[in-house]
Amino acid sequence: MKIAGLHAYTLLALQGMVWGSSFQAIKYALEGFGPMSVAAGRIFIAALVLLTYAMMQGERLPRSIYTWLNLLLIGFFNCALPFFLIPWGEQSLDSGRAAIFMATSPLFAILIAHLTSSNEHITRYKTAGFLLGFVGVLCVIGIDTFDSGVGDLLPQLAIICAAISYVIAGAMVKRVEGLSSAMMSAGVLIGACLITVPASLWLESPFSQATNVPDSAIIALIYLGLLPTGVAFVVRFYLIRQYGYTFIAQVGYLVPIFSVFFGVVLLDEVFTLAMFAGLLLILGGIALSRRGAKAQA
Repeated sequence: MKIAGLHAYTLLALQGMVWGSSFQAIKYALEGFGPMSVAAGRIFIAALVLLTYAMMQGERLPRSIYTWLNLLLIGFFNCALPFFLIPWGEQSLDSGRAAIFMATSPLFAILIAHLTSSNEHITRYKTAGFLLGFVGVLCVIGIDTFDSGVGDLLPQLAIICAAISYVIAGAMVKRVEGLSSAMMSAGVLIGACLITVPASLWLESPFSQATNVPDSAIIALIYLGLLPTGVAFVVRFYLIRQYGYTFIAQVGYLVPIFSVFFGVVLLDEVFTLAMFAGLLLILGGIALSRRGAKAQA
């Protein structure tokens, strides 16, 4: 793996900003589409764009069945599952709160790296960081949520599951070799299309309501497909291959900060003291865990 420099951290920051804005775009898209259709739409748009780009670069679709099985599996964990869970959760959650839950992905990355790597073991710093982040999650969820029933808790757990799903996909990327970042992204999105498009048509019948969809929802869906899904995924897979998925997991520092800012500015969302405390604890846990990773290295 290469040592990350200014170029890598610039790409990481841009990705954090784009992904941070996606939570607000999802809110707008939900005004006209169901959560599965939001997932299917953004994946389909991104797949078309990236496949066209890869073909223009002289790339060819892989022919190996083993490669396609891996792409389908990565597509499920990297796109299909989280892209459904996030809008499903955002039907009842503020976009900023959802982004804070997504910030837990670096903490789960440490656990998964411990299970899948021979040189990234759990240390006392990582353990302390994970526990600190867990307390932060409880702050954001709110103790009252546990008293109000499962219905209020499930959307928040859905976002956390989406964060875990991203990390699982990141650990799988290294299993696919011989593909460029563009073709890798296109292949993953094609695999996710095979899951989400039929599910959207079956569960939500989006075309039957096409005449009632507001323009803002369509624009938001196109934006989600082009930038947070299309361009950002090429950057994601490039950074994973060059610097490792523990490095790319650091985007979790940036996404909630950008998303909370955009949520307050664009959607008039309220950033509560509990959310602020939870975000600080989660980011503090990530920082403590990273200190353990550096000490181990």
